[in-house]
Amino acid sequence: MDNLIGKDLGRYHILEPLGEGGMAVVYKAYDTRLETDVAVKVIRVDRFTPEALARALKRFEREAKALARLTHPNIVKVTDYGEYEGRPYLVMPFLPGGNLKQQLKERGKLNWQEAARTLIPIGRALEYAHSQGVIHRDVKPSNILITQSGEYMLTDFGVAKVIEEEATMDLTGTSMAVGTPEYMAPEQASAKTADQRADIYALGIVFYEMLTGRRPFEADTPLGVIIKQASEPLPRPRQFVSGLPDAAEKVLFKALAKKPEDRYQNMGAFVAALEGLTGGKTSQMGKQAEGRSKKEEEETRELIMPPDKKRQRKIKWGAWAVLGGLVVLVALGVALGVGLLNLGQKGLGPLAGLAAQHPAATQPLAPTSKITPIHTPTSTFGSSSSFHIGSTWKRPADGMLMMYVPAGNFLMGTDSDAYAQSDENPQHRVFLDAYWIDYSDVTNAMYALCVKAGTCQAPSQSDSRTRSSYYGNSIYENYPVVYVNWEDAQTYCQWAGARLPTEAEWEKAARGTGGGNYPWGNSSPTCDLANLTPDGSTPCMGDTSPVWLYQIGASLYGVQDMAGNVWQLVNDWYDSTYYAKSPSSNPTGPASGQYRVLRGGAWDTSESTILTTNRGKIYPTETGSSTGFRCARSLP
Repeated sequence: MDNLIGKDLGRYHILEPLGEGGMAVVYKAYDTRLETDVAVKVIRVDRFTPEALARALKRFEREAKALARLTHPNIVKVTDYGEYEGRPYLVMPFLPGGNLKQQLKERGKLNWQEAARTLIPIGRALEYAHSQGVIHRDVKPSNILITQSGEYMLTDFGVAKVIEEEATMDLTGTSMAVGTPEYMAPEQASAKTADQRADIYALGIVFYEMLTGRRPFEADTPLGVIIKQASEPLPRPRQFVSGLPDAAEKVLFKALAKKPEDRYQNMGAFVAALEGLTGGKTSQMGKQAEGRSKKEEEETRELIMPPDKKRQRKIKWGAWAVLGGLVVLVALGVALGVGLLNLGQKGLGPLAGLAAQHPAATQPLAPTSKITPIHTPTSTFGSSSSFHIGSTWKRPADGMLMMYVPAGNFLMGTDSDAYAQSDENPQHRVFLDAYWIDYSDVTNAMYALCVKAGTCQAPSQSDSRTRSSYYGNSIYENYPVVYVNWEDAQTYCQWAGARLPTEAEWEKAARGTGGGNYPWGNSSPTCDLANLTPDGSTPCMGDTSPVWLYQIGASLYGVQDMAGNVWQLVNDWYDSTYYAKSPSSNPTGPASGQYRVLRGGAWDTSESTILTTNRGKIYPTETGSSTGFRCARSLP
């Protein structure tokens, strides 16, 4: 768009630019009739065909009139609209106090009560707009303006967005929900129309960012962010804010639920929850929603992820949301010629990020995370050329997400580490064919499916080390199953259409090809990275933890809980001298032995025990309160 500075748009003399985005430029202007400063938002139209522009201008006028009727103390009012040389524009009051994005950049994280107080008036503004049939669709910090007196006001309702929808439809033939990816609800990735619950999700992202100083889902590309929004579990806020109250976390968990029906069902309920954090009173609409909100809160577990009984339908929904978004984004990228989906390392967004040199910075996919692979496997899994690091496959029998590990060499064992035991050397190069491995340890809920089918026997004890009624208790559905022996694990994996991983497969999935001491690299383990008992310290959890809790401790391939939580049974017999005679290609361990191999350490073991090279052992019929397993599957 050419520079409009110094030009007159009707009675508005353009003074200077205030900011710009992909679809509009905002200018400071002088209203020559009322003799006051205003903000003029001019919509970009350079991507339109004449037909699309004509449709867009009609929609723009209709939406502008609807917004002009919105009157609320925390909504920046549209005072006028017009058209300049085919470019539509909106006129609003000029607010010189900046915006929330700038404030957060200057101040960093906010106290949870201050953050809640800040967003309550914005929530009320959205509550009012929704009552008038208006959905914002682009709630984010830069659209929350600050007056000179310090009041927060919401601006930039969806007029620019309806224009962008026309551009998208003209290019792809499909209307696509739009917004800023980091604040978009998962359903906005599909071609479905989003409702008021998308605004609830976006305001929840803003609340998360204010508390933690970061947005929960980020990637190198818009597509990468969209995939993360639809598929990955919410990084627990308490990882970044020590001492954050349970009540504040629970508000975030509910507002940021993946599926709209699992969130607050109206903005009034969300506002009531925010007011509850500050001890304030609810708004009138919030009072009307309060009864339902309390009921919904009672149904919300303390766990971050939804229970397994909801997993199948959530996976199905998430897959369609992501695939719908992919179809539209691919078409849009091709039409615009901008290479949006250059399916190489960079274009894969978070999937490519799993192959970065610093895997701890990634957020891996979770077994309950509602995503299907970009390259959907056939019934025989296709060929290895169909997949890449980050490809996933949902196992039909139990809903477990399996992660792809490509073929290639890696260094197994160690000679030099200070903690190394004699059975970990000599270090030797091993080639493995490509395979799939479970994202996490098999959970209580998954194992119960096999027991219910009559194939597996129940764990030898239903308790864990410190908890009664651990197995069969809905509270611990997403925790690793324990008190199962090697034979139980083998039976389960066969029932699920898989097998136990070999020791070599386990180690490669844990350490990758870089030879890291731990799945996340060589940095010392902490309670943010794994569930263990740090040397000279108390246990991180004092028992098992949910299988998805330590996401930043994932391995290069996005595999979770490869260090700590529970020991993991593998297929191999144990032999302390096996590495000296091990085959260099696809080793499967000794032909017989007295013990089976254990890997990964557990919540009650120390730093040296959770090393990626450490080897444990157990009798095949023995069980324990810190012993679990995961499965693997070969490609043809």
